[in-house]
Amino acid sequence: MGITEIMSNIKILMLPVIIIIGLEFLLIGLYFFYYQRRRSDHQKQIPVKKLLLGAVFIGYIVFVLELTVIGRGTSHFMQLNLQPFSGYIDAWKKYSLRDLQNCLFNILMFVPLGMFLPLLMAKFKEFKWLLLVVVGATASIETYQALSGAGIFELDDLINNSLGGIIGYQLYKLVASIVHNKKVKVKTLIGNLAIPLLMGLIFIVMNIVYAQQEFGHLAINAYTKSKMSDVHVSTSLELSAAPIVAPVYKKIIQEDDVKDLLQQKLGLSEMNASDAKDNDETLVEDKNGVPYTLVTNNSEGQWWLTENNYSPEQTSAEGQEEKAKSLMDELSILPPQDAEFAVQENGEFEWTLPDRPDVNKDYWTGDASLGLKPDGHIYSLTYSLHENQFIREVNILSPAEIYERIKEGDFPQIKYNALVQEEDLIIKKGDQIEIESIELSYMYDTKGFYQPIYNVSGKFNDNDWFTLIQARK
Repeated sequence: MGITEIMSNIKILMLPVIIIIGLEFLLIGLYFFYYQRRRSDHQKQIPVKKLLLGAVFIGYIVFVLELTVIGRGTSHFMQLNLQPFSGYIDAWKKYSLRDLQNCLFNILMFVPLGMFLPLLMAKFKEFKWLLLVVVGATASIETYQALSGAGIFELDDLINNSLGGIIGYQLYKLVASIVHNKKVKVKTLIGNLAIPLLMGLIFIVMNIVYAQQEFGHLAINAYTKSKMSDVHVSTSLELSAAPIVAPVYKKIIQEDDVKDLLQQKLGLSEMNASDAKDNDETLVEDKNGVPYTLVTNNSEGQWWLTENNYSPEQTSAEGQEEKAKSLMDELSILPPQDAEFAVQENGEFEWTLPDRPDVNKDYWTGDASLGLKPDGHIYSLTYSLHENQFIREVNILSPAEIYERIKEGDFPQIKYNALVQEEDLIIKKGDQIEIESIELSYMYDTKGFYQPIYNVSGKFNDNDWFTLIQARK
């Protein structure tokens, strides 16, 4: 779950929390108006600050329960992940900010607990009691999720939630020290911010290490090795063990301004622009006032232009081929490499450059398409082409070495079918894997390098199965 989705869910979940806190504040107000006015002088007064703090704390507890317990379904019954720091390991292997955000969110979720408890009860000013409650609370949530199927019992969540509670307690101690001493002591500041400072330092070091690496990370490497005892792995393939090399490429994105190009070539002018999650969307119009929508994905170098008020019908492209080729030549968006030209069933024209990673030189790949109305005007134009720049050859694993990796359980279990459940991917004693094909393929890494991988396919307990394994040594 990305930060945008997290914030969207938080906005939805905050409504009942705000209502509950509002009702609590109303009850506190009524308490002071009707009860406090009638109490005798010898009766102990409950501090209004503590009552208000308690009301907010109850709202916070409801919010945490909404996130972790309420309405989460029952699809993960008795599923456990007891590998410590697995979330951080996966985030590093994928070099994924999205995965790291999930870890950090689990920390932040329990920071208020570490701050509220010592403020509400003096007993929790002692760290041992606070830690007991924090660990007990997150362990209870994880246990409930596992028993009810609402989630997976993850040791990672237990660690992150506990870290959050400890950080919250340290923040409470820091503020209490500043209030008591009327000044900030450097030793106290560093001591109480030790955990976030250490985490920040680790994050910086990891980014430095990543920047020094020649190639990026492949998402397929984020997995845990399977236990292969009493698992039968077989193949009828003749597997070569000879040393092999394969080329690596770098994806080159053209940074030309699409809006300027379309304005110069087609006379389109910008009317309105908006930023979406992954794409930029711009409303443009031609000289006759015909509106178009331009969608651009700058990170991938892709864009789509579509006329807003036109619904294409099944028409013949006969007689328009030369017009289409002439328009594309005028736009100058096709690379010098010859593209395969075809007319699609819907009447659109398509130029395709197949993927050719075996050429050991720079090459273009992708496709572009053009849709023309009967009068020859454009109603759609799409561009999804990029250059793969040859970097160098690298040593890769042989098919025989890949087969050994399979036998050792050193490969990811990929959800090969939409109907397959997560528990069906867990390899157990007595399972059978038959390798029918080991083919070299390619995948982009996190730095945009096009790296060789192996696509291994066959049967897993008589069901169609495949996995992807990094080929580069």
